[in-house]
Order: sequence, then C-alpha cells, then structure tokens
Amino acid sequence: MATSAWRRRLVFTRLGRWYTALTIGIGFAAINTGNDLLFLVLGLLLASIVVSGILSEQSLKGVRVERRLPSNATAGQPALVGLLARNGKPRAPSFSLELRERGGEVAGRGFLVLLGAQQTAEVAYRFVPRRRGLHRFEQLEVATKAPFGLFEKSRRLDAPAELVVFPRRVAAPPLPAWALARHGERPEDRIGIGLEVHSLRDHRAGEDARTIHWKSSARAGRLIAVDREQERRKRVCVVLDQRALSGTALDRAVEQAAALVERELDAGAEVSLAVAGQNLDAGSGDAQLQEALTLLALLGPAGPGTPAPRPDLEASVLEVRA
Repeated sequence: MATSAWRRRLVFTRLGRWYTALTIGIGFAAINTGNDLLFLVLGLLLASIVVSGILSEQSLKGVRVERRLPSNATAGQPALVGLLARNGKPRAPSFSLELRERGGEVAGRGFLVLLGAQQTAEVAYRFVPRRRGLHRFEQLEVATKAPFGLFEKSRRLDAPAELVVFPRRVAAPPLPAWALARHGERPEDRIGIGLEVHSLRDHRAGEDARTIHWKSSARAGRLIAVDREQERRKRVCVVLDQRALSGTALDRAVEQAAALVERELDAGAEVSLAVAGQNLDAGSGDAQLQEALTLLALLGPAGPGTPAPRPDLEASVLEVRA
C-alpha cells in the first residue's frame, strides 16, 4: 500500500521527555498555587513546543528524496549508495535533515545540515553486502529534530528498488596444463593476424617489411611476403553443476565459477557459462562479464528434475569442482 504524503511520525528525544515532564510539573504547580509567574513560564514552555512542531513541519515540507544505486556491487566489498534530496519550497530552507533507509534489507543514512530553497544536495552511505544475490529496498525516510531537538518528526517515502550483488571475489583455480599451450585457439581459413602461414606471395612495394618471409625470399632470389591465417579467439565454457549443492557449498562453487569467468575474459577469451537448467552464450567484454556475474549472483539450488548443464561443444571446458 502506498504511503500517504501527509503522514508523519513523531518521537520524543531524551531532551524532549525531560522538557515535557518539566512543562507538566510547572503546569500542576501553576494550577495549585495560582502564581502568575508560573503561568507565564508555562505559556512560554507550551509556545516553544508549538513553535517546534511548526518549524519541524516546515523543514520536512516539500523535500523529495531519491536513491542512487551503484552500477554493481560485490559481496564483501564496500559500495556507496547515494541519497539525493531536493527542497521544492520556493523560499524556505530546510534544516537538520536525516535521510535513511526504512523497511528493506539494507540499512544506511546520511545527514544534511542545511538544504536551501529550490536546491539539491546529495549524501552517500557505505554499504558492505555480506551475501550475493538480490537486495531489496522499500522506503526512504526524511527526519528532522529542528529547531530545538525536543522531538524527531519524520516522513516516509515509497522508493522500491533492487540491487544484484555479485559473488564474493576469490582467487581462481590454477590453469591446467593445456590452457598454457594456447588450447582453444583455432586458425580460420582467411587472412589475418596469427601464427600459422596462410599463403606466400610477392612482396608489394611500400609494404611492411615484417611481412617478408626471409627464407623463401633467399631461395627465390626476390622478396616474398607471407600472409598469416586469422586465429579465432580462444573460447572457454565454464561449467557448474549445482544440482547437489546448497548453502555454503553452493556459494563457494559460485565464487569459483565467477573467478574463472573473470580470469578468462580478462585474458581475451570468449566465455560461455553452463549451469543446471541455464546457459549463457559465448561472448566477451564487460557486458558478458556483467551478464555472467548476474546469472551466478542469482543462482540458487536446482529443483528436482532440473537438466544437467550443457557445455559448449566448440569450447574448452573448465568445470567447477565443489
């Protein structure tokens, strides 16, 4: 259910409780004694409470708050969540504003001493996720103790959002022997940059001297150039079978899979990902890394009847061992 814009929450501070108790005590004394001076003091105390309520409402009125989530977050590593506040009042500033999370899975807050009329300001809080997966945000709350610190008045704003936290970063398992021998790189039958010879031809005037095949040139008595075969980028498939895993064991396996994906992508390979019931096609670059880490972050235990992972048959397979 949507939160009403007019709803306020009022809480006594420690100073406010003492102040209220003092006001009540002086009120009883004034009634019992009929002393005019006590009535005057009582009036001043009650007036300050009324003024406090009016000014605190003025500080909250017209203030809008938005949340700015980071583009990505990783379990165990700090991330910053921004809280953007705007004062929509045409003339009146807002004082002593506390912006904080309410109702979701993440706790955080920021503080603004002064927010001028028609001005915008941003604060940020530090968030260290303890687990991978989806983190939900529900509401934002803007609160103030201005002007006297007797009460805290607050207003809640609906601001639902979600943040996918990537698996914790761990060291990738060591490379197997075949990976050190350029396994997975295959020549293509076209001219390009590579190691294998595609064809020999006469050297053209003005062409780079590095294309000269010196042994053939020495035998032929003229300059012979070599065209190399274009090599296809290394292709790797990371395989994780989570059907028998849950809890901590599943988290460890997911972290290893994420480390393998990141290492192979950093090495320039095309990487695909195969888990029980899902597949991510081969790709490269930051976009592929984001998709793979998102899939792993949201990966849960496999239900009954979930099919086994289907590795990419054209790729070198790196299987995660639980």
